[in-house]
Amino acid sequence: MENLITSTEAAKMLGMSKQAFYSSVKSGRFTVAGRNKHGHPLFAPSVVKKEHAATRETAQLQNHARKLPPALQGGRPPKKDDTHIGNANNTKDSVNVSSKLQDGFLKVKLKNEITESKRKEIKLKVESGQYIDKEDAMKQGIEVGQLIMGVLEAFPSRLAPELAAMKGADLHDFQQILEREVNELIISIHKRITDEP
Repeated sequence: MENLITSTEAAKMLGMSKQAFYSSVKSGRFTVAGRNKHGHPLFAPSVVKKEHAATRETAQLQNHARKLPPALQGGRPPKKDDTHIGNANNTKDSVNVSSKLQDGFLKVKLKNEITESKRKEIKLKVESGQYIDKEDAMKQGIEVGQLIMGVLEAFPSRLAPELAAMKGADLHDFQQILEREVNELIISIHKRITDEP
């Protein structure tokens, strides 16, 4: 099991200030894995790293959306009209970033749901016997092929004495014997494949 670390250690590991890390924990960006004997939060380093990586891009986009509009840069007091325009643009940019993030999230969620649905469908078909394992099918095919080859190899030695004993037989007699023997072979193969007595 992974050793848990304090918020100070986690902030240092991520290159953040303690205050920034604490604010991120309060906002739900990082998951608390436990508490020490004094009740202070503890964190799993691997989880903190994953959560930091996952939310870094979102945080950068949010910070970008919070930038001041050009009318407010440079320390000059803005005109009333500029302030109104600047706030409208800033809000519009923030809405665009937010909607892009939401669209991206929904696309990823949809892809995950489709993948999970396909996985469950395949699992159901395997359990119901509609799908079989490729290796099992190949193994069974080889076994059936070997069985058929063994039966066919024995066919001439079984039939030769009977044909040799026939004197004065015509084409019809040979055909009847061959049909009977082939039918017996088919029945024999079927019994062996289905394991019938």
